[in-house]
Amino acid sequence: MLAGSPAVVSVALMHGNTSDSVVCVSHLSKSYRIYDKPTDRLKELITRNLYHRDFFALSNVNFSLKQGKSLGVIGDNGSGKSTLLQLIAGVLTPTSGQIQCNGRILGLLELGIGFHIEFTGRQNIFLYGDILGLPHSLIKARFAEIVDFSELDEFIDRPLKTYSTGMRMRLAFSLVAALDPDILVIDEALTVGDNYFQKKCLDHMSKIKERGRTIVFCSHSTYQVGMFCEETLWLRKGVVERHGETLPVIAAYEAYQLRRSEHANDEPGAKYSNMPVHIVSVEILNQLPIDRGDDLRVRIVTQCVTDDLPFHVMISVKFGADFGVFATGTHLAGKPPVRGRHREIIVTYPSIPLLGGFYWLHVRIFDDQGLLVYHERTLLDPELEVRKENNERGFCYLENRWEIS
Repeated sequence: MLAGSPAVVSVALMHGNTSDSVVCVSHLSKSYRIYDKPTDRLKELITRNLYHRDFFALSNVNFSLKQGKSLGVIGDNGSGKSTLLQLIAGVLTPTSGQIQCNGRILGLLELGIGFHIEFTGRQNIFLYGDILGLPHSLIKARFAEIVDFSELDEFIDRPLKTYSTGMRMRLAFSLVAALDPDILVIDEALTVGDNYFQKKCLDHMSKIKERGRTIVFCSHSTYQVGMFCEETLWLRKGVVERHGETLPVIAAYEAYQLRRSEHANDEPGAKYSNMPVHIVSVEILNQLPIDRGDDLRVRIVTQCVTDDLPFHVMISVKFGADFGVFATGTHLAGKPPVRGRHREIIVTYPSIPLLGGFYWLHVRIFDDQGLLVYHERTLLDPELEVRKENNERGFCYLENRWEIS
């Protein structure tokens, strides 16, 4: 089997779930036995003494997901995200707990299983159909659609071992796109490949969601999770740190990430290194601290690899790491997308109503369709300081009148 490429897996589950939930996870745990030496396995088998310790990749995870809803799964590397998605897709068996799913699941996972490396792309498409128990006539009818979506027509009769990782992902996602599952599980496979095809996949996921399908989506891009998912599950060291509406969960996770970062101004760094547009600098033009009622001016400098790539710019004002005060952007202000290799953008907030305190500025640039984040940056040094007046409470000043009779 093929190592290091996204695996396409399928499982059809019709458990006795009588609720309106399509996916129901109850007290789910997954543990592995860790041995210090290979011989300890044999010792344990012979002597019946314990020579291992249990490592819990997941511990007591609970959630349910209704039809047509999407769940984002976020967390650090090693937090248990991939383990959870593999369990939902039926690739792994839980140590304890239950998973109940109603409908056919298709999983696009980063695993060392999937297509056969010696087979051609064409042969792997039909092999996958055999694995699913689908008639050849159905795969044959959708073959042109699969190849067309993947844009691999020149390579479809070549062995998969000659494909790049991105080409393998194209083939895997194209299969998922053509087979229209009830529940789609995607584990960071979209991080592989070029930006153009990532956008194409994200656009198709939007169409899947519009058809009322259920999506479980794991990604390091909180922007993409925010775009697609009504609910988000944050895993930390195998335990649910937070679960609920997406925006508050993402805000808490991003705050946690910023607190961990020793160089927040360079955050998030390498994951955007191959993107075509970057934020060169974010600068407050005012002398700090400012006063409530001042005009706040911020300069954003961007660098693009070409003159004709359209992109939008978004800026958020945050009170510390956890609380978003206000967000705006070129798209929200009715401005056309920005173009150009080197652009300087001035954002002015007239008579800013912020009360005294320290605020952070977070800038994000993304494609003209709002699907793909090109770069993001948080300005923490210097912080935006607003001078504090006496008896202030809250984050912003609201004009008010009092009448007492």
